[in-house]
Amino acid sequence: MNKKYGLLALSFSLLVGCGGGGTSENAAPPVSSTPTTFSWQPTVSSDWQISTATAEGLNSSLLEEAYQAGRQENGLYAVLIAKRGLLVGEAYYSNKTANDLLHLRSVTKTLVSTLVGIALAERKIQSLEQPISDYLRADYGNLLNNKTDITIRHLLTMSSGISWDESTLTGYTDWESAADPTRYVLERGLLTSPGQRFNYNSGASHLLSVILSKATGVSIESYAQSKLFTPLGINRWNWPKLRDGYTNGAAGLQLTARDLLKLAVLWQQQGRWQQQQLVPASYLLTAAEPQLALRSTVGGLNLTGYGLLWWLGTEQGRALQLAWGYGGQFALTLPAQDLTILVMGNNVPANVRDQERRLMELVVQKILPAIPQ
Repeated sequence: MNKKYGLLALSFSLLVGCGGGGTSENAAPPVSSTPTTFSWQPTVSSDWQISTATAEGLNSSLLEEAYQAGRQENGLYAVLIAKRGLLVGEAYYSNKTANDLLHLRSVTKTLVSTLVGIALAERKIQSLEQPISDYLRADYGNLLNNKTDITIRHLLTMSSGISWDESTLTGYTDWESAADPTRYVLERGLLTSPGQRFNYNSGASHLLSVILSKATGVSIESYAQSKLFTPLGINRWNWPKLRDGYTNGAAGLQLTARDLLKLAVLWQQQGRWQQQQLVPASYLLTAAEPQLALRSTVGGLNLTGYGLLWWLGTEQGRALQLAWGYGGQFALTLPAQDLTILVMGNNVPANVRDQERRLMELVVQKILPAIPQ
């Protein structure tokens, strides 16, 4: 494990990139529908084992309040809760359904980190300390002369040192729409030495897609399909390629909420899904260790560290991991409580900060109190 870096105070201006870009910065959020009948008890299906909140020791009255409160949240699409890998709560809003493919935005990054862990176990990648130049020099050699010290770990911890500003939506979209997004990243200068400072960089995460593709010989979409999607029973998704021909490693993956919850439970259970160990537990435990210290909050949730493309924090003394996408896609896991909470929001809201705050407040103020200490 490499050393932890110095304490870092973050403002939300750094977090615009959490979900990458959208099609319209000013798109109006949808209005939540409020049907006369409303139930959050999940229905039996072949892909999920279900239970009830009461049977799993959760406060069903408080969860009832939480799910009803969600009906007043513009831009909320879905709230799902799993305990011990069992689906205990599920509701859809704003006319969304369990069949809809929803944008993960930067939750995509956490999946890419998971694929790195699998590639390490298969010796496709030798170590987290391996220089990125091992995979990129053949195509971008002249752009790597001042980047020979950047390692795969640096990309995973947002500490590559590459000069990057993702504090506005344009900072993401200019990169995403570039003729060669990989070259666009590597043409940037170095702001700091690698490993010195956290700087949110979706382009750097996309370099992991390029590296994984070169290491495995297939696209990360194909690699995810064989290593994760098929074993998890995920049959529908959309994951676009960028103009450099590589699958977007920063954002853009679309899954149903139930299928994303499978990945979140897999993360919460250290790579295990229904008796299958799909990802090495050792890697996911490392990914959940603070590589960089930080102090920030979203909706009252305290964030205190950054792992391997994971936001880390605590809630009333309980350690948590957060995969966070632009506009309010939150896959929140509490490993010690064997609990997973999934919130899916509109990925192109008119007011990103406000929507992210409100959706996380729903979790912090309404859902987490239903979990016994």
